[in-house]
Amino acid sequence: MSETTPYRALGEPFLAALEALATAPHGGWWADVLGDPELLLAVRDRSLNVYYRGASLFRITPAGGGVAAETHVKYLVRQRQVLTRLGQDGSFGSAPSQAVWDRYEGPATLAEMKRAAVPLAGLEKTGLHVLVQTSPNVVDVEIALAGAPVTDAAAEPDGSEIEAAQLASETTTTARLRQDRLDVASLEERGVAGEAWLVFHEAKLATNPALRSRTTPAIVEQMKRYRATLKQEAERLTASYPALCRDLVSLEALRRKARTDRGLDVSDLLQRDPLINDVASGRRILRIDTEPRLVVFGFDADQRDKSVQAITQDLSGTHGLRVYAVGRPVKGTPAFRRPSDLQSDAT
Repeated sequence: MSETTPYRALGEPFLAALEALATAPHGGWWADVLGDPELLLAVRDRSLNVYYRGASLFRITPAGGGVAAETHVKYLVRQRQVLTRLGQDGSFGSAPSQAVWDRYEGPATLAEMKRAAVPLAGLEKTGLHVLVQTSPNVVDVEIALAGAPVTDAAAEPDGSEIEAAQLASETTTTARLRQDRLDVASLEERGVAGEAWLVFHEAKLATNPALRSRTTPAIVEQMKRYRATLKQEAERLTASYPALCRDLVSLEALRRKARTDRGLDVSDLLQRDPLINDVASGRRILRIDTEPRLVVFGFDADQRDKSVQAITQDLSGTHGLRVYAVGRPVKGTPAFRRPSDLQSDAT
């Protein structure tokens, strides 16, 4: 793969297969996914992830001329309050099908998969899901990028990382390669008609211990890594995200058709920012902001005026981070738009 080959795109054959599946007799599960406004569709390299509160309920891939999907069994546990008897031989009296879904049986199955994901998500992922769901300019979530080499001191993972660092070299150097995972990517305009900016965000609850320390908070090193990774990957991101935006436009059309075919109100779906269409069509040139932003959320006015203000001032003033404190994650919270006091450099 060349450095400028798009690596976040579904491809026309896969998109065509997804479109056909939406109306196929065996595609009820996919039509349910498309019609559910609470689910996020994230474009990957020839695959698609379906997210709910940070949980990947489905990973969808091309299979021959069709589509294959997989999920983790933990999302198939039936959400029922049912007792079962323990026999003298140590066996439980209930059949496996009473404990887990062994086949997809329509919207009820999808609803229980979502319910199974809730206790596994945690407050941070739950809040982030709300913020993303009300942000029409968001184009990607859970963005895994090949990390730039870092020293051992900076490579220690903090608790927020999802994937472990990978050893990169058999030489005597202490450098490592990691896979960094940023929470959100969004588009914004900055006064130039023919441009759009791709911005990456890391979101943290205000109570996250990575935000505070008597020396250097862990988030500072984390954002330093992300900055290096974005600079390293900027060319590939520029090549890839217009294709991703085109896929989002196509998926949005599928979602609207799925709801219309079922007599459901399409206004329940998030109306995408016109910037996405502009980047998809080439009307705007995409530029990459290599300075990641830190979004701090999950606090009230009293906490903002006390502890949160001290945290954000330390992170921005002492450590030079671009911090945006947004309060509670509710509908309309502008978490991923450009604050007027933030200035960023481009690549």
